[in-house]
Amino acid sequence: MHDDIEDWVMKVLSKPEKVFANLPPCPFAKKAWMENKVDVKNFVSFEQLEEDIKNLKEVMIFRFGNIAANDFEDIAKEYNQKYPDLLFLEEHPDLVECFGGLVTNQGTPMLIVQDRKELEDARKQLKKTGYYDNWSEELKDRILNR
Repeated sequence: MHDDIEDWVMKVLSKPEKVFANLPPCPFAKKAWMENKVDVKNFVSFEQLEEDIKNLKEVMIFRFGNIAANDFEDIAKEYNQKYPDLLFLEEHPDLVECFGGLVTNQGTPMLIVQDRKELEDARKQLKKTGYYDNWSEELKDRILNR
């Protein structure tokens, strides 16, 4: 049912890359996926999304249909303000995430929800490794400063 997301997690997010100090683009994705801590849902409504996030395991991915990138960014900003303990990350094909020539986008608009403190703690650990050294200032601002 979610083979495309599993392929993305296993083949893109979990493959060590030089640009990330020989770490995967998302060093924790494969473990969370393999331990069944990622829920993938098709977006139905914002009311349903708010009900679903009450049962957040570790990561929840909401697959959206056709939506403009700027509208999607606005949704993520709104929910990051509304739920400060959670982090809402927009994944959209028009919001290209390119790190030293490596594009990590999945291709489907998705809103990825995680516990903010857990993610920020993981980011602090990654900073010690050189993981962020090849990120552009634009990507650091867009991805890290939410």
